[in-house]
Amino acid sequence: MKLLGAHTFGTVWTHDAAGAIAAFSELGFRDFQLMAMAPHLDPWTWQAALPPLQRALDACGARVIAVDLPSSDINIASSTPAAVEFAMATYEQAMSLAHAVNAKWLTINSGRKHMLLPPPDERPLQVYSQALERLVHRAGELGMRILIENIPGCLLDTAAALAQFLDRHDFGNVDVLYDVANAAAIGEDPVDGLALLAKRVAVVHLSDAGKGKWQHALIGSGDIDFEAIRRQLADMQFAGDVVLEIISARPIEDLRASLERLRAQGW
Repeated sequence: MKLLGAHTFGTVWTHDAAGAIAAFSELGFRDFQLMAMAPHLDPWTWQAALPPLQRALDACGARVIAVDLPSSDINIASSTPAAVEFAMATYEQAMSLAHAVNAKWLTINSGRKHMLLPPPDERPLQVYSQALERLVHRAGELGMRILIENIPGCLLDTAAALAQFLDRHDFGNVDVLYDVANAAAIGEDPVDGLALLAKRVAVVHLSDAGKGKWQHALIGSGDIDFEAIRRQLADMQFAGDVVLEIISARPIEDLRASLERLRAQGW
């Protein structure tokens, strides 16, 4: 398994992207996932942030794995065409940023569903599929791939839903980012989810959570069994990226402690 990477999501209110890279590199991280979210890294004005970001990456010999957008801001499964087009335009900006920093993937969500009154049929998935085809085509032009993450409240929030959707659609350059805390939040056993998705998983996110809670907390502070996850990845002969995504009031300190605890478990 490769060295653990780090996601900058936890620092969106405390650091800009360049500052987060510099701080994370002091902990020994060299592989990063970037959250394109203002004020941390605005996807609409990323060109201005690129020089200091590139300097921070070059200073530690870093690699950018993927670029993400916050799932709360966009929805490419919306029933409102204008909302879909705004989301697509924002993803295009994020993809251009990802290409500029030599990232392999653009991370996307699977479209948000209305939690109170979702449509009774597959119309949202049809809208989502059409939008995804456009993103896949653009990513292919740039030599990139698309990474779909399992996120609570989205159309494809379970491993089974992701597997079924990707079995039905041959997009060619689409992989899965499996977040163990997101899985636990909806009551899915992360070990079972990983086993079901198997070779489709290219990136795994690690963070902890209390039972029934949606958190990305300090490793060891919740109920997720990281030893079982480590064994499952070994059984899968997983050769992708494992990324720590810690969201807390003390993102740098908790990231350091999480790394130490995982290392003590053999990660």
